[in-house]
Amino acid sequence: MILKVGTFNVLNLAQPGVPYYPDERPYSIAEFDKKAAWIGEQLRRMDAEIVGFQEVFAEAALSEVCARSGAFAGATVVAPGADGASGPKVGLVTRFPLAEPAVPVTDFPPGLSAAVDGIALPAGKFSRPVLRARIAVTATVTVTVFVVHLKSKRPILDETVAEHDPREEALGKARSLIRRTAEAAALRFLVLDEIVGNSRPAIVLGDLNDGPRAVSTEIVTGDTPSRFWPRGKEVREAYWDRVLYSAHELHARNTGRDVSYSHIFNSHYENLDHILVSEEFYDRNPDRIGELTNLRHFNDHLVDNQLTEDRPDRTTSDHAQLVAEIDLRA
Repeated sequence: MILKVGTFNVLNLAQPGVPYYPDERPYSIAEFDKKAAWIGEQLRRMDAEIVGFQEVFAEAALSEVCARSGAFAGATVVAPGADGASGPKVGLVTRFPLAEPAVPVTDFPPGLSAAVDGIALPAGKFSRPVLRARIAVTATVTVTVFVVHLKSKRPILDETVAEHDPREEALGKARSLIRRTAEAAALRFLVLDEIVGNSRPAIVLGDLNDGPRAVSTEIVTGDTPSRFWPRGKEVREAYWDRVLYSAHELHARNTGRDVSYSHIFNSHYENLDHILVSEEFYDRNPDRIGELTNLRHFNDHLVDNQLTEDRPDRTTSDHAQLVAEIDLRA
C-alpha cells in the first residue's frame, strides 16, 4: 500500500463576501469560484489521501473546495476554530477515519518557560494553533498527524516607530525569529509526547517558514546520534526514537540532487513547506513499518517577480504543494 500525504498553504481561504484582513477586500463570488476551482484541481493532481492545510479562515470554505475537487467524497474535513472571524487556522482532510476527534493545541506545553542564564522563551501560545489528529490508516496502523503553520519571517514591528526605520526592521525580524523558534520548541514538545517510548508513527505536515537546515526546523526534528559516539547502542536507539526525518532531505539523498523549492520571494527560492516523518517511516530503520519513497513538489504556478512582469493573483497560492509517498509494508 502506498500512503500519500500532502501539505497545502491555500493563501487566505475565506468565504466570499467575508472580510479576512482589515486591509484586504473580501473575495467576490467570482473570485471565490476561481480560487475553489484552482485548489480543487491542485488537490486532484496531488491525489493524496491525507492533506494538511494552512491559512484557512473558514472551515466551510475548506469543505467547499474539498468537495469541488471530487477527490474526497465521504472524507473527513476539519479546521477547528476557522469560523471566518478568528484569523487563519490550519485544517485537515482525510479519506481514512479519525481514530479520535482531532484536537487543536493553542497553549505551549509545560516546561518551555525555564530560564537559563536569564534567557527564556517569552511566548506562551502558538500564533496559529497546531492540529493533532490520529488517523486509522489501516486496521493495524494509526498515524498521528500534526498540521502546523509557524510564525513567518515577516517582522513584528513597533507601530510607534517610523516606517522603514532600519533598526526597527532588524528588531522586528529578531522578534519574529524568537516567536518562530519558541513555537518550534513547543511543537517539539508535542512531538516528543507522541513518539517517545512507543512504536506509534507520526507525521508533521506544514509551513515551518524556514528551510530544512534552519535552526527552527532542526528544533522540530531533533538531532540524529553520531555513529562515532563512544556510547552504547541503547543511547543511540533512544535518540533515534525521538528524531523526525525531513522528506526533503531523504528525497535529496535518495535521488542524488536537490532542485526543489516551495516558495519564491525576491528571487530567493526556498523550501518553507515540510513533511517530517518519525523513524517508523525511515528507510534505514530495520524495524520500520514503511518507508518514504518519493516527494513531489507542485510548484509550476510560482512566479519569480524579479524575472517576469507576471503577477499571480490571490485566487492561487504563493506556496507549492508537497506530497510524500510512503510505502507501507505488509
